[in-house]
Amino acid sequence: MEVELQRALQRRGTLYKDVDTTLLGPLAASAEKHGLAAKQAAAAFDKFMIVQRRDSTSVEAADVSAFLAGSHLARAGGSRPQPLGAARANNLFNRISLEDMVMGELGSGAEGAENEGGAAAQPASQRITPYMSKVAPQRPSLTPRVHTPTTGGKFAERQNAGAVVASLNAHLELPAASAEGAEAMELDGPAAAANSDGQPRCTVEVLGRPMGPSDKFMVDRLEDKVAFLEGRIVAAEEAVAAALGCDVHPVAAAAQQPSLFVGRICCDAEGGRLNPQSLLLEGSQRSSGGARVRLDVSRLPSFRLFPGQVVALRGTNPSGHCVVAAQLLPGLAAPPARTPLAELAAFASATGRRGQSLVVAAGPFSSSEDLEYAPLAALLDYCAAQAPPPDVLLLLGPFVDAEHPLVKGGLLDESFEELYASRVLSQVARFSDAVCGRTRVLLVPSTRDVLSAPVLPQAPLAAPGAAQPAASLALANPSTLRLNELVLGCTSADWLMACNREEAAKAAPGEERLPALAAQLAGQRCYFPLFPPPLDCPVDCARGATALAMPVSPDLLVLPSDLAPFAKPCPVHTPADAAAAVAAAAQAEAAAGEAGGAPAPAAAPQQAAARAVCVNPGRLAKGASGGTFAHIHILALPEALAVAGGAPAATNAPLLHQVDKRCRVDIKRI
Repeated sequence: MEVELQRALQRRGTLYKDVDTTLLGPLAASAEKHGLAAKQAAAAFDKFMIVQRRDSTSVEAADVSAFLAGSHLARAGGSRPQPLGAARANNLFNRISLEDMVMGELGSGAEGAENEGGAAAQPASQRITPYMSKVAPQRPSLTPRVHTPTTGGKFAERQNAGAVVASLNAHLELPAASAEGAEAMELDGPAAAANSDGQPRCTVEVLGRPMGPSDKFMVDRLEDKVAFLEGRIVAAEEAVAAALGCDVHPVAAAAQQPSLFVGRICCDAEGGRLNPQSLLLEGSQRSSGGARVRLDVSRLPSFRLFPGQVVALRGTNPSGHCVVAAQLLPGLAAPPARTPLAELAAFASATGRRGQSLVVAAGPFSSSEDLEYAPLAALLDYCAAQAPPPDVLLLLGPFVDAEHPLVKGGLLDESFEELYASRVLSQVARFSDAVCGRTRVLLVPSTRDVLSAPVLPQAPLAAPGAAQPAASLALANPSTLRLNELVLGCTSADWLMACNREEAAKAAPGEERLPALAAQLAGQRCYFPLFPPPLDCPVDCARGATALAMPVSPDLLVLPSDLAPFAKPCPVHTPADAAAAVAAAAQAEAAAGEAGGAPAPAAAPQQAAARAVCVNPGRLAKGASGGTFAHIHILALPEALAVAGGAPAATNAPLLHQVDKRCRVDIKRI
């Protein structure tokens, strides 16, 4: 054993080159006593020499005696490595085991402090980070326990609860509940009877290909980013070329005559602020080889541009290095939805003249003072008190806000999953029972939710360890839905704030800023076209081509934001509107030529054939006080009511929904 120990030490350094085997006798005997091999004993002795005898140039008998007196071999024998197949309690690569180890140390320290000082130990969740409180060492059952919110603090002292702060089409009168029920019975007795028994009057259908629970994400390669941006430019080129009947000119090729250019807006400085002097136009790889040239917008009467926006414009490129824009074509939105009159009549039979009713609210759902979720309870009480209750309750996250002071500070007595199950899902379940399931509750996550990955797009927020309430549906972020005939698009990402910070704009006379920002989404056919995205809302480009796409132009666009709440109609410009704008500009140029070469006046903005309604419901909780929510009524089409009453159909062609004319929106204080 002494010889083996000597060889093991000599392999560890020149300090043990001339070590005498007689000095190692006691060390070898102690190693055999504790069941250690020569290599393990040599490692323990070498560690002792490095830490406590770092100035020694040779091994002395006193060094061996001090090492044995310190019981170093006994500690080394108690921490011998286990076989590879055995479970390791303190495996640093095992997240749960690491938390068990930390919690065990904290718990033992707290017990010692309590035993010595007599003071009560602080709860473990208040001594660890938010991440540690998210995954507790000992996971209790996640069955939603009954939680009754208590109202207190500034939220209980809020003023003007229920007051309307903004509205759209306030002149539309809503039929009384009793009259609506009688009318529905007259139009379609069996359907109305079924509705009175608790069946939902509104069908919910998910459109497009949103993010799924099992989809892989956050595997964002450079090739995925290029393909995402290239696909958007190519799709715009094809749509504009088909509508105008002409080819797209390469952005870097000289063009003396007015030509059609399609490309993506970029900034000339990485991370710089976009302004009219820093604009670049990037063409597609297919038509322009990915070239970038400067964009001169000085001749445009108005424009709104942001990084990542795909635009189509008419202009010239005299030198091949700068495109001089003469006309910025309207957006390239997908065609608006249309529905046959027979289906509209069937929907009108089920809902009556009152039509559909929606309540929309965006998180946070609890005040910053506590996690009682009193604002959410107040909202559910409002919905339950309506006669009849709303057909759809749309709740957009965050549900467990990562920016909440108690969550951010790790001052929780339960895990995030338990908090979501007991505060949100349990209240939704009680509300569904109270209204007999007549209200469909839709849940959309947010990038600020601690239970969801902070990357856009997001998969539906699952109920961890708990059953999803029967009348609720977890949706992806973003989502496009069909509620009867209504097409609704929603995302919890704050697009309005992000675009407002980055855009370069020259507003047209009488143009409203917030509806114009909302109209950009439909014009881009994407729920978050800003690129590069802001730091607080990263985008997974590998999934963005499908999960962020807008399959059809929505009738109702829900965009929660920290900006002022509003409800406004916004134009939906399709490639057909671009063709009409080009034709109007050509007529103006021809008229100017006949008038003796006088310059043609600036063309007025082209009116869109369809308009969507954009709603920013605000935040349900603002700090320690209450915020706002939106109550939306979609009245039935008069033509559909007439056909449902027995009148012959005037046409068999699908009709535009015209939601902007029959939609009443009231944004109220909670």
